[in-house]
Amino acid sequence: MKTHIKQGLKQLGAILVYIVVLGGVGFIGYRIGMESTPLTDEGNLDVGRLLIRIGIVMVIAGGLVYGHVIIHELGHLLAGKLSGYTFMLFRIGRFGLIKEDGQFKTISFTMSGTMGQCLMHPPENNDRRPYRLYLLGGVLANGITALIAGAFYLIYPSEYIMIFIVIGVMSATMNGIPLSFNDGKILRKLGRSSVAQDQFFQQLKWNGEFVRHNKTYSEVAEDQMTFNPNEPVTEQFNVYNKLIEINASLEQKNFKRAESNLSDLYDQRSEIIPPYRIEILREYVYCLLIEDSGTPELIERILSDKLLKSHLKMKQADVCRVNCVIAYFVDNDRTKAKRWYDLAREHLDKLPTYADKRVNTNLLDHIETVMAFGTHNN
Repeated sequence: MKTHIKQGLKQLGAILVYIVVLGGVGFIGYRIGMESTPLTDEGNLDVGRLLIRIGIVMVIAGGLVYGHVIIHELGHLLAGKLSGYTFMLFRIGRFGLIKEDGQFKTISFTMSGTMGQCLMHPPENNDRRPYRLYLLGGVLANGITALIAGAFYLIYPSEYIMIFIVIGVMSATMNGIPLSFNDGKILRKLGRSSVAQDQFFQQLKWNGEFVRHNKTYSEVAEDQMTFNPNEPVTEQFNVYNKLIEINASLEQKNFKRAESNLSDLYDQRSEIIPPYRIEILREYVYCLLIEDSGTPELIERILSDKLLKSHLKMKQADVCRVNCVIAYFVDNDRTKAKRWYDLAREHLDKLPTYADKRVNTNLLDHIETVMAFGTHNN
């Protein structure tokens, strides 16, 4: 019964999001098509000018989408600061800033299903464990800026201001309604479970260890992990803990143990949120290839996954590392494998945390030995 109710609420939320999106797109189309349609001197539709106008609107709309992504993440940043959090990482698209040892440095990486990210470290010795304002900061920022833009629209009607308003409402709705992997879903999880709160703050603490204190996955994995026995292993926070264990195994080059854990998660991949699913697919195929333990059918099935295929186009160290073993063991192309290996080395410093750099450095050292690529400079 509870499952049916959950599914019903999820479907209702999805319907509301679709209504907002379609309504917004329809309203923009109405403004362009009915109120701003370019006409010739004879009163006929000027198709050329209309297409140019639509193209300009689409380009500007794309820019405004990223504008609201920036606003959303800045909202988390401001709300976090107001809640006593300290800055760790800020990312838009694949480019971002991270603060290590009091210094800011640039990073370059992507996380599927996200256009931006703002990671902060919670206040120390605070029994209140504030999380609501921090999580709601992005939604509030999108909503408030959309309202302010609405006031301007009443004074100076402009289709571009209207587009900004519509995108802001869409962003607030899509992040606020608890669906799949968003702020609303996490907020609801934490509100319903003290164990989920423990996991959330443990995750933030570990992120801080990786960023601020140069801890490795192996060191963090020694902590007492908080698993939620009332949720499946595929639940977001439980999967994060499993990935800490898996990365610790990879860092130690214990591929059999990593492969075993990855195999269990791979069998349940459809229940796992996209960012973690991609990491599972990427490291599972890596282990299978480097250990020569996967059947050709399994390898092909993993490599044909649409999420992974898209992810493997990214130029970041962990992706280049996997492309290296694919080129070597699947394509039998040593030259291409060496190019991917060199790219992975070049992109190591752009990884977001010391832990990520450590595990990828160890794995690249292992690749160098297996494929006899020769010496390198650390």
